[in-house]
Amino acid sequence: MKSYWLWPYIIYIVGFGLVPMLATFYLVGVDLKTALRGLPLDVFNQALANTIIFSLSVAVFAVLMALILAVRVDSLPDKWQTPLSLLILLPFTIPFTASTLVWRTVFDARYGLAYYVFSLFRLSPIDVITVPQLSIWGVVIVGIWSSVSFAYLIILSGFKSVNRELREISMVDGATLSQYYSQIVIPYSFKSILTAFLITLVLSIGNFDTPFILTQGGPGYSSTTLPLLVYLMMFFMSNFSGGEILAAVLTLMATVPAILLLLVLRGERSWVRLPSIRIPDNIFHGILWIIAAIILLFLIAPVYWMFLIAFRPDSLDFRSPPLLYPTHVTLRYFMEALGQSVPYIVTSIVVGLVAASISTIFAGAASYIMAKRRSYGTLLLSIYLYSLPATSFIFPLFIFASNVGLINTWWILMMATPIFTITMVAWTMFNIYQDVPEVFEEIAQIEGASSTYILFRLIMPITMGSWAASFILSFIFNWHLLFYPLVLTETPWQFNFPPTGAQTVTIFAALAIGNQVVEWGLLASAALIVALPVMVLSYIVMGRLLRGFSFGGVKG
Repeated sequence: MKSYWLWPYIIYIVGFGLVPMLATFYLVGVDLKTALRGLPLDVFNQALANTIIFSLSVAVFAVLMALILAVRVDSLPDKWQTPLSLLILLPFTIPFTASTLVWRTVFDARYGLAYYVFSLFRLSPIDVITVPQLSIWGVVIVGIWSSVSFAYLIILSGFKSVNRELREISMVDGATLSQYYSQIVIPYSFKSILTAFLITLVLSIGNFDTPFILTQGGPGYSSTTLPLLVYLMMFFMSNFSGGEILAAVLTLMATVPAILLLLVLRGERSWVRLPSIRIPDNIFHGILWIIAAIILLFLIAPVYWMFLIAFRPDSLDFRSPPLLYPTHVTLRYFMEALGQSVPYIVTSIVVGLVAASISTIFAGAASYIMAKRRSYGTLLLSIYLYSLPATSFIFPLFIFASNVGLINTWWILMMATPIFTITMVAWTMFNIYQDVPEVFEEIAQIEGASSTYILFRLIMPITMGSWAASFILSFIFNWHLLFYPLVLTETPWQFNFPPTGAQTVTIFAALAIGNQVVEWGLLASAALIVALPVMVLSYIVMGRLLRGFSFGGVKG
């Protein structure tokens, strides 16, 4: 197999990933004195502390919840695993922007779901996101909620790689279910658990959407994180140089867990020894169900709340205690939001389709060559770039787009945004191609078939389901993006061609924040419009996700 189908992928990730990342450090060095002089150290220290609190808390609690849910699902009969998994994965299907909009109303201590939490524990109602000492913890709660599903996917894939015969053997030896998981499944799936923790950690370090939508970093800077501070310094403090140095610091922070992730993925099967936990199976099942039910309520309630307030009259929004069921239904807010969102939706669809095509074709072809040639260096570079926050690349790209007149156009989004999906596709497809027998390629080569024929006429049809899943997943992730469109665009599409204006549907949802006090229905409808397409598409590819994110365990 010749390597020329690897080069388009390498050229892209170098041009839109590695070069912008290195250029960020170069820009800092060129203007270091100005950057340091204009950097507000007290704000930086607050943002740094908030970033550490947010990322560590989200990673720890999201993985713990995901681990409990994975044990619960894996211990059930097969017929119940898929329905329960679909419920657990519900938050994964909703873009950060949409879900965070809904959480703004959930946190309302008088009229939101938080009212019942405070009532249950007999606490005085507090609007968490408006109290300086608590606002960062409100951001943490939303971060945990949005991260559990992805961590669950990774951990459950590790559980599925454990030979099922080991369970039968352990039962014959008299082991309880708790012993089976504490002594076999979790120890031998430790690599997937550690991978879930590190991926969640590194993605949380670069999370811009949640604090931006939920609190805008306030009150004051009490919930400002480094990604948000980069944006604020760039556009609101007129301190471009200071933003560059913060982007460099953020890149270095993300590099540490990213390198650990690379070491974990490259290493042999990880195994840890845990204490034996012997609990009678009926009690173990009861404990799992109670904890899992609480976590599921936490995951599902905001989604139910989004649908509830999107389709009810505004006269029902501000009642205390809040209504938990529909008494009247109206389509007014949804239709109003749908009409306003058309130019944003068109941009997101066009950009998403192009970005998904680039990601799937370039990475789908390259990952096969990487898998068969054991090109782990290119794979590790891909995973590293996937792990970096968007702020690692944005400054050089913004300068480039400004100089060539691409700001506020579809073209810059089509060129730049695939960096977040092309590396993910390469990673997942690499795992899939490792299971494709080499005999197909060997027979085709004997018959004189070209590399292009082998790749697109032989291998691609065999793995067509994975190619389709990668395309849909790339489209979904592109639909989620907020930071790049926020920085690189200015206005919605003007219904012209060549197109001018390129704001996406996530920006449309963010604009609904101004209506949150009096028009919860419009806010929830905006969130619903952003969420519905990806909710439908996500469930199409859920089965493939478990196979793609495979990190190894006990086979055979």
